[in-house]
Amino acid sequence: MSFVTVTSAQVLLNEIVVNPPGTDNPFEFIELKGTPGSTLNGIYVCVFEGDSASAGNSDFVIPLNNITLGSNGLLFIAASLGYPTIPAATTRRDTLIFGIPGGVLENGNTSFVVIFSPSAILSDVDYDLNNDGQLELPFGASIQDAVGWTNGDLTAIIYGGVTLQQSAGTPDAAVRFFGNTTPFSKPAWYNGDLISFSQFDPLESSTNLPLGAAITPGDNNVPNNVGIDEISGSSFSFYPNPSNGMVYFNNFTNNFRITISSVDGKILYSEIRNASAIELPNDISNGIYIIKAVTERKVYEGKVVILR
Repeated sequence: MSFVTVTSAQVLLNEIVVNPPGTDNPFEFIELKGTPGSTLNGIYVCVFEGDSASAGNSDFVIPLNNITLGSNGLLFIAASLGYPTIPAATTRRDTLIFGIPGGVLENGNTSFVVIFSPSAILSDVDYDLNNDGQLELPFGASIQDAVGWTNGDLTAIIYGGVTLQQSAGTPDAAVRFFGNTTPFSKPAWYNGDLISFSQFDPLESSTNLPLGAAITPGDNNVPNNVGIDEISGSSFSFYPNPSNGMVYFNNFTNNFRITISSVDGKILYSEIRNASAIELPNDISNGIYIIKAVTERKVYEGKVVILR
């Protein structure tokens, strides 16, 4: 008896769009990133149901075999009808399923999981029969990367350990920070609702939404830096605190985003500033709030007391 050994290069989820502006079809897509020139075999891009009654069902599976990544390491999985032109350095996996009217990617409780498996992962199979949050995969299979989100359902199950959050609703899109190659990492991602293909809604987004955030189908992610560092404490200086609505910043003068959020994460104010002061709207009442300044490379965070 002989055995065939299947091996494959490491690959990560890189960009996901489930609710594009306008109609979903044919503009949904999933993008992966790996080592340029490497070949993928036995890789399965899976979308697992997260609703408690049907958690673990493989709603959507795309097998990847004998696919060689181009010079930028990107694999763009989409319908060519929606994206007829992509950079030559990107490898395309054309799939007609993204052309189905109404779209195929769920916007609610869902997990996106990249699996290496010597044997097939199938669509419409329950891989979590006892709904314990652990996928029951074929022998020899391993998860390479995963990310997901819920619609606020406390009984939902997300697979892989990374649940993205935002100030309101569920993500239209999620983007891995350029240069961040850490799998199973929430800080590796930003996400939010889309106003257009080039603009996220700053009021319905993750709190680490960077300047220049946008989706880039089949191209390198933006902003083009190695990610954002979360910084809190004395390095973030503003005054007065308590504030009557006017807030002045030390060492921030231009091209930064300021956000004010409630302590439960709801974004109440978000604006790109080119000045060292802001006047908060009157509808932000007295209380304690989270204040963040987001530059191209860092997120500075503190607490501000509003006392009008």
